[in-house]
Amino acid sequence: MQARWGTHGDHSIIVLSPWSVREAFDIAVKAVNYAERFRTPVILLTDEIVGHLRENVELPAEVEIYPRRAPKISRAEGYQPYAPDEDLVPNVANFGEGYHIHVTGLIHDETGFPSGSPKITREAIKRMHDKISRAEDEIIEVHKEFMDDAEFAVVSFGGTARTAYEAVLNARKRGIKVGFVRLITIFPFADKIIRELSKNLRGLIVAELNFGQLVNEVERAVAGNCPVKLCAKYDMTIFEPEEIEQSIDELVAEVNGQ
Repeated sequence: MQARWGTHGDHSIIVLSPWSVREAFDIAVKAVNYAERFRTPVILLTDEIVGHLRENVELPAEVEIYPRRAPKISRAEGYQPYAPDEDLVPNVANFGEGYHIHVTGLIHDETGFPSGSPKITREAIKRMHDKISRAEDEIIEVHKEFMDDAEFAVVSFGGTARTAYEAVLNARKRGIKVGFVRLITIFPFADKIIRELSKNLRGLIVAELNFGQLVNEVERAVAGNCPVKLCAKYDMTIFEPEEIEQSIDELVAEVNGQ
């Protein structure tokens, strides 16, 4: 729930998940940029599989860093550190640059001080949701392959997606029209993308190395367009491609009434 809602409060944050060493680097840079731009926590959601990878990578000589935005008005002009800009993100001054800034983990007004007002709380929570949702098309990133002719698809993320990709390749070699969908952005969730893909599918598998967490989001997004099958594993071992292939075969048989 912390990856979904951030703190003890109820506000959207950004969660990104890499599946390779190079992507872990690239997404770490992206996470910093998103944190600067949207002034929100960004979680780099990796796992043991990716954490233990050993891969040769060529890193870029330079990376683009989002410039921290400075206040547009001075203290004398009535600067409020948490007054939102046009994109609903405030331009908070850096510490030590002549501005007084109050920092708290509580819901606060534009001065930064808690007010206890239901109206201010409601407006603050809505703004924190809206600043992310209005930029979803830019934030949400999904890696898709073999979807042009797919009748089925496997959805996964992180290190498990590497195994799922191998399983999809093997299934296609056997003539099963199955596609591959990897969620790079976990939250905000790719509702529109998953919903549109599911309209053309006969069934969808969610492969995840737990008791079943992402599957709930996928089922919600699919909204009954096609059956959703969970392929879960939670015995301290990683997936083998054959295990996900077996789930593909089972889904195909179930849909075909075999």
